[in-house]
Amino acid sequence: MRLNDIAMIAGDTSRSRAYLQALARNSLLPNYVLVLENASDTALPGQLKKGQSDSEQEQIIEDDECWSEAHFDTSQPIKVLLDELNIPYDVSTSKDINDSLVIKAIRQRPETVFIYSGFGGYLLRDDVLSSGKKFLHVHGGYLPDFKGSTTNYYSLIVENTIGASAIFMSKEIDCGPVLLRRKFPPPENREAIDHVYDSGARAKVLVEVLRKYSKCQGWEFELPANHDGETYYIIHPVLKHIAILAKGQLD
Repeated sequence: MRLNDIAMIAGDTSRSRAYLQALARNSLLPNYVLVLENASDTALPGQLKKGQSDSEQEQIIEDDECWSEAHFDTSQPIKVLLDELNIPYDVSTSKDINDSLVIKAIRQRPETVFIYSGFGGYLLRDDVLSSGKKFLHVHGGYLPDFKGSTTNYYSLIVENTIGASAIFMSKEIDCGPVLLRRKFPPPENREAIDHVYDSGARAKVLVEVLRKYSKCQGWEFELPANHDGETYYIIHPVLKHIAILAKGQLD
C-alpha cells in the first residue's frame, strides 16, 4: 500500500535502510523519497563503514516480536530498494537538509508529512520547519526522559532498556509532540546497538505510528506536551564501554 500523503527524506544510513525495509514488509510505503547523497568516501554519522555491515548482521539472534524490525539487510543501498519497490525518488547532491535546493524540493512536493531520516549531526533550521510540511522523526530514546544524543546508552545504564519515540519535529531538540513511544529490552549483542538495534527499535515505532495513521487517517498523540525531561550529550567512550560490556551488572 502506498501512503499518498507521506514522503520521506533519507540519507543512505543504516536507519534509512531499516525504515524502508520495514515499511516494505508492512505495506506502508511512502509516496516519494528525497535521497540526500554523501559524495564522499568517508562515512557520515549513521552510515556503516565499508565491510562493517556483514559483521553487524551476523550477530542478531533475537526472535522476540519487539525486535522484528531489527532483522534487516544492513548492506542494501536505499536506491536499490527504491528501484525494486518502484517508489519515485529524486537525488540531492547535498547531504544537508537545510540546503536551499533541498528546501525548494520539499516545498514543491504535494505530500504534507515527511519521514525524516537524514544524516546525523544536521539539525532542522527555521527555513525547513517553516516550509509548510510536518517532519516525522523517530528519536532514539524514550521521551521525555531521555532527550539529546546517544540516549539509549544512558538508558541502558540507568534502567537497562532502550527506547524509541515518534515525534513531529519542532525548533526545540526532541521536544515535539510525541505520537508514540516504546521501551525495548536490552539486546544480546550490545555492540550492534548503533546500527542495528537502535535502527530496528525506531523502525518498529515508525511502523506502528503509520499503521495507526493509515487506519484512522489522522494523527493521535500519546504525549502532546513534551517539554520536560533530561537532555543528554554524546556519551563519553568510557561510559559507552560500560553500557556495552557491563551486562552482568546492568541486568
